[in-house]
Amino acid sequence: MGDIIPERTPLLIAAEINIIKHQTEKMVLNNFIEIGRRLAEAKGLIKYGEWGNWLKESVGFSQNRAEKLMRLYKEFGSQQSALGDAGALGRELPNLSYTHALILLGVPEEDRAQFISDINIESMTTRELEQAVNELKQSQQEKAGLQKALAEEKEKNTQLAQEQDNLKKETSDLRKSKQELQQDVEKKALENKKLAENSNVKSYQRVSNELAAAQIQLLTGKIAFRYETLEKAFKELTYEMDLLAKLDTQVHGEYKKLLNGFLIKAMEERMGGRKG
Repeated sequence: MGDIIPERTPLLIAAEINIIKHQTEKMVLNNFIEIGRRLAEAKGLIKYGEWGNWLKESVGFSQNRAEKLMRLYKEFGSQQSALGDAGALGRELPNLSYTHALILLGVPEEDRAQFISDINIESMTTRELEQAVNELKQSQQEKAGLQKALAEEKEKNTQLAQEQDNLKKETSDLRKSKQELQQDVEKKALENKKLAENSNVKSYQRVSNELAAAQIQLLTGKIAFRYETLEKAFKELTYEMDLLAKLDTQVHGEYKKLLNGFLIKAMEERMGGRKG
């Protein structure tokens, strides 16, 4: 019984055309990779300054096209055999056209395999593939930006933690100094009491002056401590307000209004007290 010849239909003819087209694209890409391999080999043998002339006179290529072909070899064919194993290339890559392969050069080598596996590249047009590559680049840029912002925030937090540690140490030193001054005041007060009891006016006056000086020193120490604490707290408040502004401008505005009202009220009360 003879072989049955399938009916020739437009659908069957289209399938045959697509098969031939894919085979041709694969062959063209493989041939371009092999040309890139040989261009890279020749460039290593040609003297410096003669590369452009050699390309033009020997193979009719511009330097720009030669660089593209050598990069195709470097990215897609450097692991293939020197004779150009088309089968091995087919196992490495899907059915790619020369144009698709050039577009894929825009994807970092370490991400390319995953990128190809995530999309149906064989059914994509050139424009669709360009869009997918551009979206990947944008996503990577946004990721890099977020990582940079996170690193900056970590650095700020580290600096803030260091400032807090310094403030704790300064606070501890000020408390120790305050205790020593307090003990000195108590000592001077006791001496003053003893001198007053002995009715020694000069000694009493001297101790009184020393007591007053000790009290002034104590007060200035307290004021310095309060001022440094207030300054540190204000810096932390400003930093946290800036962070809030980036996250929620409306809530930031409410707290800014509340803070400004508090500061104005405090100043008015203070000025009123001076006038009285």
